[in-house]
Amino acid sequence: VFAALMIAAARALSLIPSIPIAHTKLSFGFLARAMCALVCGPTMGLAYGFAEDILGFILHPTGDFFFGYTLSTMLGVLIYALCFYRARITVLRLVVANTLVNVFVNAIVGSVWTMMVRGGGYWGWFTVSLSKNLVTIVPKVILLYLLFQALLPILQRMGVIPNQLGDKKRITWF
Repeated sequence: VFAALMIAAARALSLIPSIPIAHTKLSFGFLARAMCALVCGPTMGLAYGFAEDILGFILHPTGDFFFGYTLSTMLGVLIYALCFYRARITVLRLVVANTLVNVFVNAIVGSVWTMMVRGGGYWGWFTVSLSKNLVTIVPKVILLYLLFQALLPILQRMGVIPNQLGDKKRITWF
């Protein structure tokens, strides 16, 4: 049920205009993906990533469908789940998770998909994608920090996740 709610949240977040940052844009769908990964874990996260990407394409198609981008969504949620599920949330975890998703999934793997769909050389796509993704790591960490700081106590009181903040009641650095 929570995964379905996060799919709806991801679709709603996709309606919010992206924020321009340097030479790229920051959209907000990653917030729902990270929340689903935190609560549901890796297995359900993979199913969520599949369903969210397919539904997103059906509801708002942009170009031709390519399954590689679905795999990237699934892989991104899997990385978030491996970093967040049943783990103590820290700023370091937020940075590591977003760096892995932005560099490995979005830049490295995403450049393969772009090359397959649009043609051209891998390194040309990769350098542009890497620079765009490096710029958005810090804003994503800040937004996830604010979201998790607000929602972790609520999710803990509901019994959805184990106590991750300890006695400090806030997300620590390490």
